[in-house]
Order: sequence, then C-alpha cells, then structure tokens
Amino acid sequence: MIINKQQIGNCSLLAVEGVIRLGQSARFLAEALKRSLAEGDGHVLLDLSEVNYMDSTGIGELVGHLVRLRAQERKMILIQPSERISQLLTVAGVASLFPTYDSLSEALAAEAGET
Repeated sequence: MIINKQQIGNCSLLAVEGVIRLGQSARFLAEALKRSLAEGDGHVLLDLSEVNYMDSTGIGELVGHLVRLRAQERKMILIQPSERISQLLTVAGVASLFPTYDSLSEALAAEAGET
C-alpha cells in the first residue's frame, strides 16, 4: 500500500493505492489518518480511486477516524471509491456517513460552497 499526502488549503489529501485489509495495510492507513488528525484542522480528503480492495477492517478504520474528526468538527470526504468499495460501505450501513465525490475538483468545489 502506498499513501501520498498533500495539503490543499487547510485540508489533507491522502491518495491511497493498493488494498486495505486486516494487517499491515490497515495499520498503515490508521497511522496516516492519525497524523492527518493531529497535524491539521481541516477536512481529510481520502482519494480511493486506486484502492482495489477493502475489507471490514478498512471500513472500521475509516469509521473510527471519522468519529475523531467529527469531534473536531471536521469531515472525512471520500473521493472516487470504486463501485465495489461503495457497495461495501452501503452494505455495512456507513455510506451515508461520508460525503463522496467523483473527483478531487468536485469535492473541493462542493465543500468550498458550504462555507
């Protein structure tokens, strides 16, 4: 798994590549999310366009960190999850918790319009 981090304004963009599942990849994602939580004060944009598999452990990490972000009045925004990952989030009953967009530019424009 590869995670590239970039600041866009006060938001953290995490571009994730590979799989997110029980074990090292889930821990790696958790550490990246923890750093974004500690280092910034804006929303966390999670680009999932290059993630080809996620299991329930990955979903658990997303939801767990979403709770921490919400406590700071921040959001976790998903960008371009695959159909398979979108379905997994829906089946798990958590899809509605995450604002989801088809592109980074769409996410930035929509979230900028909320303020």
